Amino acid sequence: MIRIKWLEGPDDLTDAYRVRFQVFVKEQNVPPELEIDDMDKIARHILVYMNSSPIGTGRLFVQDGKCYLGRIAVLREYRKQHIGTLIVKSLLQKAFNSGIDEVHIHAQIWVQDFYKKLGFIPYGKPFYEAGIEHISMVAYRPDSQDNSNSLLNETL
Repeated sequence: MIRIKWLEGPDDLTDAYRVRFQVFVKEQNVPPELEIDDMDKIARHILVYMNSSPIGTGRLFVQDGKCYLGRIAVLREYRKQHIGTLIVKSLLQKAFNSGIDEVHIHAQIWVQDFYKKLGFIPYGKPFYEAGIEHISMVAYRPDSQDNSNSLLNETL
């Protein structure tokens, strides 16, 4: 059974870190000291559980006046099962329901098509974070711009 849990910065993020370390540190060789940052303390985090095991996570935070999604991660054995879609749509819904008009993400280049399907639009030039090529992307609140192609209009 799939279950979603929301956490705030001061909450226990052990399960989120477990997923993130597996995906980013072990699979993608991100240095461990870069994986946990100050944004964790101010972010809203989503955790997806299969039964009692954490299988996916992501976070939502505001920095320099912009709202960002980040640290979207799903354990390898649960990929291609729409868990990532559930995480991103849930985070976007949380942002848009709180009055945010646009949400940004630094997407790894190799998954930008995944984010495009969820309504994100790339902008700027590719850049490197933690040794991995990324592209900036933005998604707009469905009623703030013509996003007729966006999947955000679907309910979760």
